[in-house]
Amino acid sequence: MYNLPVHWSEGLFLQPHHFQAADRYWTELLQTSEQWDHPYYYGIRQLEFSPEALGNFQFQVNVCRLRMKDGTLVALGAGQEPDRVDLKEAFAKESVVRVFVAIPKLKMGRVNVATGADGAQQRFIETKQLVQDESFGGNEQEIRFRDLNVRLMLSTQDTAGYEILPIAQVQRSGEKEAAPQLDTSYIPPVLAIEAWPPLGRDIVRAIYDILGRKIEILSEQILSRGITLASQEPGDMDRLLMLHVLNQAYSFLHVLTFAIGVHPFQAYSELCRLVGMLSIFGRARRPPEIPVYDHDDLARIFNYIKQQIQLLLDSLPDYEYEQRWFEGDANGMRVAIESRWLGPDWQWMVGVHRGSLSERDCLNILSPGILDWKLGSADKVEFLFKARAPGLLLEPVRQAPRALPPSNEWSYFAVSRASDAWKDVMRTQTLAMRLSTQHIANRDSLQGSRKLIVNLERGKQVILQFALFAVPLTPRNPS
Repeated sequence: MYNLPVHWSEGLFLQPHHFQAADRYWTELLQTSEQWDHPYYYGIRQLEFSPEALGNFQFQVNVCRLRMKDGTLVALGAGQEPDRVDLKEAFAKESVVRVFVAIPKLKMGRVNVATGADGAQQRFIETKQLVQDESFGGNEQEIRFRDLNVRLMLSTQDTAGYEILPIAQVQRSGEKEAAPQLDTSYIPPVLAIEAWPPLGRDIVRAIYDILGRKIEILSEQILSRGITLASQEPGDMDRLLMLHVLNQAYSFLHVLTFAIGVHPFQAYSELCRLVGMLSIFGRARRPPEIPVYDHDDLARIFNYIKQQIQLLLDSLPDYEYEQRWFEGDANGMRVAIESRWLGPDWQWMVGVHRGSLSERDCLNILSPGILDWKLGSADKVEFLFKARAPGLLLEPVRQAPRALPPSNEWSYFAVSRASDAWKDVMRTQTLAMRLSTQHIANRDSLQGSRKLIVNLERGKQVILQFALFAVPLTPRNPS
């Protein structure tokens, strides 16, 4: 160590030098111990600056708690603020300016305590305070103290001879006359992620919320579709495995995200672990090249990890379909369709929402004798119904594609393209349904309604809803 412990011995003639040397020894001992135990020991713990002053081309710190790279603790509260710095001169030289907390370095052989008004280069400033006797009270005495000579400096200034720590980066917003603003692409060294909201809130907590949303989607898909480890549908196993990974990560991040004093190294390590666990779902099936932790460049590494997590979550394609409801029209129902759905890369399904009605009973209601439904183009469906000519060919589907809503309340019918009625649908780009009106209870109010109320035997009524589902045959966001 550079500073050695004082040899206290009997008969020693005490001088201020002894106490100063002892202070330097213990300061170096504690700082070195902290540096050895925690390599990333420096940074901001709390910082508040004035947005109004920044708009006036001034940078003003209201509250500042941090540890410098030499281990010096700085704690400035109300009434202890350093002088604000003017940004206009700096912006005349650079468009992006970094702001530092600066303290003159301790140099032996020169004055290190300023006792007058001129103390710009001294590490300490002498202050005087009246202090009472701690044990018995009263007996005030004037005591002289050494206060750190903390100031703000800019990257355009000469910082030689100062211990410095960056606390922010500001930039001009376009025009010269425009007010400067905080550069959100820069994150200074911090001791806790909550010390810098763009890190703790906009990255770490945002990732936590992204995972929560993905868990909601996956769990709902797995429960509603009855997906198990024995499922054979493509993509089912990937969803189970991803949900397994996300449940673990989400539980830990729930603790980490809302805790106080979480060091960015700890947060980064856990997010990197999540990237590794999710990498099996990426195209390469292995982790990407992950940047090493850089305490002085937190924005780059954390934004990269957030981007990788989002990419890996998106690598699992969503179940996709587009849905349009049939609405009442004259003696039946009609649905609006998109011209692109007519292409060969789309599969059509007509879905009947039957609620608690069994699938067999639903088929009976749709068949001749009750509704006798007929589907075709809007200009031909009436003719097809009255002439009892074949309409669109509808094939009942026992197991609907995974993309569609669960089939416990729906009956699905695949639309075949091998019919003359389909050619008319292609020609007119319309689709309509003609029904027997004898059993329709809400015929008078059917126009524009999605609900079809059907009268059955013994005064019983059921409500049916019809929808057209267009399912892309190839995923639009494949992994």
